[in-house]
Amino acid sequence: MTTSRAYIGRLEHRLSDVAAEYLALAQEDEKVGQLLISQGQYRHATYFLVQAMEKYVRSTIFGLVNPNTEYFRNRTRTHDLDELLDFLVEIACANATVQGQVREQLRDFVLGSIRFGKLHNDLRYPSFSERYQSYSLLSVGRQDADITLERLQTLKRFLKDMHQLRK
Repeated sequence: MTTSRAYIGRLEHRLSDVAAEYLALAQEDEKVGQLLISQGQYRHATYFLVQAMEKYVRSTIFGLVNPNTEYFRNRTRTHDLDELLDFLVEIACANATVQGQVREQLRDFVLGSIRFGKLHNDLRYPSFSERYQSYSLLSVGRQDADITLERLQTLKRFLKDMHQLRK
């Protein structure tokens, strides 16, 4: 006897504005991150704040391109924030010199030279360290969560003007 599978939630098909959906999800993740900071849950707060960063970037990308195009869907599937930002710069800036300058601004001033790209997994799972020949777990404190929130706010301000680079 085979039982049917149950699912959580209900898929909503044919979204009319994918960029707006990503924006709404990013705002929700940001609020959850702030709530978790207030509750002393810094690891989980940081995770949600990084998720918000990813979604704000995807919202910006899908505001510039057709989200139904397979190429753009595939290029935005990553959870590596650094890769997403590189892709955003690639599509927002046609000039290679300008791309380099914008990437430098993003890396140094917007993200404060922090590498957020690998945090997606490092915040959730222990990982094996070849160097120490043991499992390692990223420890996250209030200062880390506050810095991540600050970098998120800076990123949001930067993303508001990305469309200006296409001119």
